[in-house]
Amino acid sequence: MYFTRDNVKRRSKLNPDKTGTVQLELYRAFLIDNKWQNMEELPFNGEGFSVGHPALSTDEKTLYFVSDQPGGIGATDIYKVAINEDGSFGLPENLGKEINTEAREMFPYISEDETLYFSSDGYINLGLLDIYKSNILTKKENESVITTNLGAPYNSGFDDFSFTIDSKNLRGFFSSDRPGGKGSDDIYAFLNLDCEQTINGTISDELTKLPLANATVRLIDDEGKIINSTKTDQKGYYEFLNVECDKEVVIVSHKVDYKPNKVDIKTNIKNEDITTVNLELTPLIIEGEIVINPIFFDFDKDNIRIDAAYELENIVNVLKTHPNMVIKIESHTDSRGRDKYNMK
Repeated sequence: MYFTRDNVKRRSKLNPDKTGTVQLELYRAFLIDNKWQNMEELPFNGEGFSVGHPALSTDEKTLYFVSDQPGGIGATDIYKVAINEDGSFGLPENLGKEINTEAREMFPYISEDETLYFSSDGYINLGLLDIYKSNILTKKENESVITTNLGAPYNSGFDDFSFTIDSKNLRGFFSSDRPGGKGSDDIYAFLNLDCEQTINGTISDELTKLPLANATVRLIDDEGKIINSTKTDQKGYYEFLNVECDKEVVIVSHKVDYKPNKVDIKTNIKNEDITTVNLELTPLIIEGEIVINPIFFDFDKDNIRIDAAYELENIVNVLKTHPNMVIKIESHTDSRGRDKYNMK
């Protein structure tokens, strides 16, 4: 176990420097017979500066840490040091300007997919310390280092830090002093960062139950924006990949000479899950007649209501598809008024 400890020179007494600052140091301990033993101070601690925030690489051959030691780039920088097979350490290396800025870089964490997460107030951010991720450990030769702000809700206008994540189950924790917590710094949990799912299904004729090929299927978000659009194959099958988890979406399908149909769904919180949504479309033309729902008018009114406009739009679509079609429209007054008034 690697951990940070205050610079303690004598038991139960902290040893501040001339400015009154208590420096930090890194230690290592070994779990032997269910007890932490052989605790030792790491060799790259020093006087007059702090070393802390240890994080191991996935293969446990590299230790990442933070320090404000002389010769760095900013207020605090992230460093790495090799852990040799015999337990000794190599020489610490600064991660350089691809990660470190003139401000504070702190709280490194290496996820199972070897993404480096850390906090910084040196990049353009939402305020104070923000959480970032970087591909510096996985980038290929001649690729650029890309550092990305995780954005809200992980970041706020306050300090957000100590990010950890289970890359397989896409859940984790971070700390923040944002308003609404229980204390100064609180621990928050989250689910499904970058969680993606698949939505698939079939489109068929409501009457014959046969699959409909070349039907258009659209994926629409809760703000009405089209996320994706596709066509069904010969078996009426469609598929949307990389759909965000825990999100309200609408599946809308339409085809020439059919009424559109839609369904509202909410994806779950399980990564790589598959949600199947099957839709049936009602034919608009049956035995030479355009089939629509009844169109109603408000009492004593002749204006087209919103629900009626939707039905009439189906007729417009049919006429556009069949420009030579001739249709007959009939309408009558309702039964709520007196006969004499309705006849008039």
